[in-house]
Amino acid sequence: MSVNRALSIVRAVAKAEAPLTPTEIAERIGVPRASVYRLIKSLEEENVLRRSADRATLEVTSAFLRTMIAGASTNQIIAGFQETLSCTANTWGSASFLARLDGTSVEVVHTVAPCNTKAGFVHPGSGVRPAHACSASRAILAFLPKAKAAAIIGDDFEAFTDRTLVDRDAIDHELALTRERGYAICDEEIDPGISSIAAPVIVGRAGVVYSLGIVSFSKRIHEHGIPTIGEYLHAKAKAAVLNASQNLFEFAA
Repeated sequence: MSVNRALSIVRAVAKAEAPLTPTEIAERIGVPRASVYRLIKSLEEENVLRRSADRATLEVTSAFLRTMIAGASTNQIIAGFQETLSCTANTWGSASFLARLDGTSVEVVHTVAPCNTKAGFVHPGSGVRPAHACSASRAILAFLPKAKAAAIIGDDFEAFTDRTLVDRDAIDHELALTRERGYAICDEEIDPGISSIAAPVIVGRAGVVYSLGIVSFSKRIHEHGIPTIGEYLHAKAKAAVLNASQNLFEFAA
């Protein structure tokens, strides 16, 4: 298989707004259809591409997207999510953040401030977040196998404020609500007057990769409405996977 041509095919499919037919792929990359068909067959066998529901078009597999993201450096990941983070920060006038599961802890790896800072904003900082209380953590742990999530959460539930959940049943219930809603909430559980909302970044059936969220003054978040922000983040997180993957394909060019 020609590696350069194969990468061109994968890149074309990843960057397309909708799944492509083999003919459309051939036209976009300027390669004869016969060659494209042979390469597509090999890419399907390697679980890089798969047929869409209509069986006539192709899309990148969840497993390959996850491999691309998991194998990327932190700087590449940040670059891939930068546009989404900037859009989120400016939409809500609050700092947006990207968090990831790093072995046995969840850490914030990047934060973007809104362009307009006259009204003030809260910076979430970086590094490991409390597994039992932070929205960045809950958005990831809620979608992991229960045994794995429980091991990461542990049994030491520090009460940061009088609103911090420190009861195992209450924490498990909040994770169940996170799965049901599609986003996690931390309403003044870590700092009084500060709240955050985060949504899981999921690559199809491959599972959780990161979480995307905002942190702000509680008053501002409640004025906008938690469900409104949560649903926005849920939708943005879905789109962010493909945007990040497209960026990584450009790095591979």
